[in-house]
This record gives sequence, structure tokens and C-alpha cells, in this order.
Amino acid sequence: MEFNLSARHQLEKTSDNTVNMEIAFFRQEQLESVVDLLHEMSAHYNGDNASSREVVKANLIGNILGPDSGVRLVIASEASRAVGLAAISLLYPALKERGQLFMKELYVVSDKRGAGVGRALMRWTARYAVAKNCCRFDWTVDDTNPEALSFYREIGATHLTGKAYFRLSDEQLLRFANRRE
Repeated sequence: MEFNLSARHQLEKTSDNTVNMEIAFFRQEQLESVVDLLHEMSAHYNGDNASSREVVKANLIGNILGPDSGVRLVIASEASRAVGLAAISLLYPALKERGQLFMKELYVVSDKRGAGVGRALMRWTARYAVAKNCCRFDWTVDDTNPEALSFYREIGATHLTGKAYFRLSDEQLLRFANRRE
């Protein structure tokens, strides 16, 4: 499958306006706009405990875009403003010596929700997975987010129940990492 890394999309908004959008991998000139998007995302998820814009920017530069990161950012932009983001990674091995694409995050800025940005990011990412010969495209979603659950079902995704999702965090992680056996 031929894949265009820089795809332009025209999306219908709920009003008479049309959203002209480009979806492509992160480019350095998008840095400040992506920091704004990630800062909004921090406020969305963390409320009053959100990180400052400076902390978000340092995390983006030092970690997300850092040399040890396996993450690629797919950015939906409208007139140089980042309006949506998918954080993805290709993981190996997967079934039959192929890869799998894992999406850690899908986020659309609040004033563009419902305009098709998330759907366009998902389709771009799915096409990228196919172009990279991935056998699947996986992600997680909080079971307390009925809008997201509905959206993912609407696009035809399967809600898996045969796998358990595990986590070590904070004190658990430190305790396990420091355990002498």
C-alpha cells in the first residue's frame, strides 16, 4: 500500500465551516503549537494539578522527542495550529514476524472535538500501520470514558476482554525495581 506521510484532509464541522487540516509526523517548526496542545491535555487530565507549560515543554523535548523515546507524534494541524495528536510506536515482535502499532495517546483540542479530527488521526494511523505491514493497531482507553468507548466501537474496533492490563507505578515500581532476590 502506498502511504502519503503528509495527508491533507477536509473535514466537515457541525456548522457550515470546513476544517482544512494536514496530518503528518511532528516537525520541529510545530514545537510551540504542540506544547500548547500538550499543556491543554495536561489540564484536561489533571485539572488543578496540571503541569506548567514550561514543564510540558521540557518533557516534550527531553522525553517524548528524546533519544531514548520510541514514540512518534502524529500531528493534525490547521493553519499551523496543532489541533490533534496521536502518540504511536511500532512494536516487535508480533504475530507471524510482523509488527504491531500501539497508540499511547489520542487527543483533540477542546474546540475541535466532534469535527472529525480524531477520526482522521485514527485513519491516518491505521493506514500507516498497514503500510508498515503491521498485523494490528492497539490502544487502551479508560472504561470511565463513554464517549471514547462509543467512538472506538463506531469505527469498528473490537473491545478485547481476553487480555489483562497490568501496571507497576510509583511506590510499587520502586519497590519491585529495588527488590533483592
